[in-house]
This record gives sequence, structure tokens and C-alpha cells, in this order.
Amino acid sequence: MNTTHGGNIYEIAERFGLKPSAMIDFSASINPLGLSKKAERKLKQGLAAVLHYPDPQCSELRRTLAQFHGLAEEQILVGAGSTEFIYALPRVLSIKHPLIVTPAFSEYENALEISAAKTGVNIHYLETKEEDGFELSVESLLFSLTQGYDALYLGNPNNPTGILTEKGELRRILAQAEREKVWFILDEAFIDFVEEESLKKETVSSSRLIILRSLTKFFALPGLRIGYLISNPETLRHFSLNKEPWTVNALGQIAATVSLQDNKYISRTKKFIALERDRLTQGLRAIPGFIPYPGTANYLLVQLHPTLNLNAVELREKLIPHGILIRDCSSFHHIGPYFFRIAVRSRKENNTLLKALRQIRQDIINWQ
Repeated sequence: MNTTHGGNIYEIAERFGLKPSAMIDFSASINPLGLSKKAERKLKQGLAAVLHYPDPQCSELRRTLAQFHGLAEEQILVGAGSTEFIYALPRVLSIKHPLIVTPAFSEYENALEISAAKTGVNIHYLETKEEDGFELSVESLLFSLTQGYDALYLGNPNNPTGILTEKGELRRILAQAEREKVWFILDEAFIDFVEEESLKKETVSSSRLIILRSLTKFFALPGLRIGYLISNPETLRHFSLNKEPWTVNALGQIAATVSLQDNKYISRTKKFIALERDRLTQGLRAIPGFIPYPGTANYLLVQLHPTLNLNAVELREKLIPHGILIRDCSSFHHIGPYFFRIAVRSRKENNTLLKALRQIRQDIINWQ
């Protein structure tokens, strides 16, 4: 089982004798603007909520999410991060023959492997290709869906590539999934940065579409664990009957509700990330040997050119003494050892990373 993630800054800091607060964590793609100030104030005012059990239905948060997305409350189910639902999916849907479009978030496979140990699951993969820029071949996927699979896992934007599959193509995939009676599990954990590309409205009429959403990345709430499903009411009732109670804590519900209502924070985040992502991309392109892929969220996939004689794991180790942690992508299915992912952080932090990369490249040249 692959348990490698971004955000393991505490483990790294302990191993190298560093203070976590002194490290810049580019491995976890969290909003560099931090928590909404409105949400922060509300959390401080609402600390007494921990004296009571949280609302198991997350009623206020569900209402807020429904208004935010223009959907019915019955189409939304809140959980302790989207990971809660990723692990519930194989069990609740009795998935036996899933197809995963790769590279992909490792928890899909981890959850399916746990299910396989109990009931038997045969996992298949549709690999996007480096020579195609990791863009999805929709025609290949449409054909694959005729081969007897019962579930499709697809991230949009993809993690870790940042590649976005256009909504029109997703509708074609959904139509094929409906015809073949395949569950279409669409992970939109990073769609907040391009919300207009979400397939959420299609859940109104679809019997097979299940969308995973997260408040972790865009709203900077990783420690409070808030995520949700969007689907049709009948499917969500089935999940509700199989869901553990009280998985969403009271403070998480408060912070998420207020964050979704903070329009200035949302607008500022989108503008900042778009601007700083472009700056970071150009900065990487200016360093010979570093090849950034075009991204649509708050992270970038970067490829190391063979002339550097350096793989991503080695680069990661070289950056730690600089107080920088990146996410090497060696654990992602089929992507290879020369790719790493970095979050888009503050301008100062991004400049620190670029400076360190230039220094590492210069050191390599001096040793050659």
C-alpha cells in the first residue's frame, strides 16, 4: 500500500533535526493566503462548540454548500475530508472492477486494496502518456468503459499533473458511463480554482455520477478535515445509511460555513494563485533542466531534464537543508522518477525555492 503524501513536514523535520516552523512546505497544496480571516474570528468566538456533540447532519454547512453551488441540500453529504468517502466508496458501491485514470491520488488505490482484501477487487489502469503531456485520451477512455468495469476514478484537475479535462469531454465520458452502468467517481478536490469547469450540475439528472469535493486546499482547512460528496439524492441516501456518525467536528463545520460565505477571500485567492502560478512557471522555465507543466490549480508538476543527472528523490533531499520540502512523484502510478510537484505559495516563498533550485543546478555544474 502506498501511504506517501505531501504534508509530512513533521516527520522530515524530526529526521533532519529541524523545526517544522522553519521549513517551507511545498509538498502540500494549501492556500498560501491561509485561513479566511472571517473564519478565524468565528472559530475563536465559537470555541464553546467543543463542549457539545457536533450536528451529525451538518445542517448549516449543507445549506451553505447548496447555496454556494446552486444545488439541492439533498445532493450534498459532508464528511471528514473527501478521504472519508474515498474509503467508503468500494464498500458502499460494492466495487469489484474499477478503472483508474493515472497518474492519480494514491488513496483511490489504497482504499480499493483494503476492500480487495475482504471481498476481492481487480484494479485496472488507463495510463495517460508523458509524450502526450499527460492529457487524457477521451476516445481511449470511452472504449475502455465498454470492457466491463463497474467504476471509473478520474481526478479533474488531475493530481499531480494539474491537467484539466474540459467539461464537454467529461459529459461524453459521463454519457458512456451511464450507458455501460459504470459509476463515474470524479474527484474535484482542486476544481475550486476553475469552478466553472465543475460537472456538479450534471448530478441533478445523472444516476451514476459521484463528485468528491474538498475544503482542504482552497480554503486552507487541512487540520479540520472537511470534504463532501455531490450526487443524486438516492445515491447519497445510500451513503448516509452506511456512514459513521459525528465524523465532522463542530469547529470544522463553523470554519467551512464562514469560509464559503467570504466572497472577498474567494476572489482574492483566485487572483493571487493565477498570478503567482504564472510567475513561478516562468521562474522555473528560466532555470535550465527544469520543465514545468501547465497547471490549472495551486500546484505545478515539474520534470527534471536528464542532463541534470538528478532524480526527484535526490532533489527533494538536496532541498531539505535549504528548509524546503517538495513532493517527489515517484509514488504515483507510472509517472517515473524525474517528476516532482510543488505548491504555489507566497511570492517570497516561491522566490526562495527558485533561488535554491538555481543554487542546486549550479552545484551540479561545478561538480561535472
